[in-house]
Amino acid sequence: MRATVRAVLIAVTVGAGLVPAAAATKATAANTPTAPPGYQRLRSAPIPVPPGMFDAGGQVACPAGTVPWGGGAGFTGGFASAGNSINTSAPTGNGWEGRYNNSSTRPDDHFAVDAICAKQPADYTTTFTTVNNPAGSKSAAVAVCPAGTRLLSGGTLSTADTTDVQLLSAWPLGPERFKSVMWNGSATGQQLTTFAICGHRPTGYAITSATGSDTGGPDTLAGGAQCPAGTSILGGGIHVTSPRPSVTLGASLDEPSTQWLSEVVNLDPAPATVTIYAICAA
Repeated sequence: MRATVRAVLIAVTVGAGLVPAAAATKATAANTPTAPPGYQRLRSAPIPVPPGMFDAGGQVACPAGTVPWGGGAGFTGGFASAGNSINTSAPTGNGWEGRYNNSSTRPDDHFAVDAICAKQPADYTTTFTTVNNPAGSKSAAVAVCPAGTRLLSGGTLSTADTTDVQLLSAWPLGPERFKSVMWNGSATGQQLTTFAICGHRPTGYAITSATGSDTGGPDTLAGGAQCPAGTSILGGGIHVTSPRPSVTLGASLDEPSTQWLSEVVNLDPAPATVTIYAICAA
């Protein structure tokens, strides 16, 4: 049985709203005039996530002549619920990859991977920080952009491939840093890597946010942080206050081209507070 969906997130900067995740049937690309040169958003076809102890994975590649500026992953075909969570959402050399968990018994769950691509900007680079993620523990890592550059997006990679390892939060710490928090509920030590995609400050660069809380689970908190008028989404993230394994990320991705979409599954009877971030430019 799926949890109740509550649209509780409210705007702090420029607004937020409930936006259902799109169930794309094939990879798509959309050009936006108020965006960096060569800007395209691509989404994979729905990727099956069979129930069991192992996660499922997929990738999206950027078109020739472009590089990844951002990307995300999330449940498709409705809203994430109990057992749905992100394991990995991270840049590759030419696109984005995601891995997703289904620890429920549902046989028909799917997720999708997005890549946000554009022409390579000046000073483009990807930095990362790797830390140990011991068994039965929560770990955090922060990636930092080089001096003089700005954070275009960030990502998170776990070495685990089992559904008891879950991303609890991943969000920008201002215009130069990106932080991730991972829970390792397995009996084996793993590693967590946080990525920061950086480059010269693009026109119209801004980071916006939206914050809200529920009154306790089980439920799914769904909402989004909006880009300022005249800009497009580059990346984003979700910060759960007091991250814990009973509150997991079911979706963190661009939807539509001017918003970062969040779905947070709260199975804790205690309230959860969530802040969504959107990184934007023109």
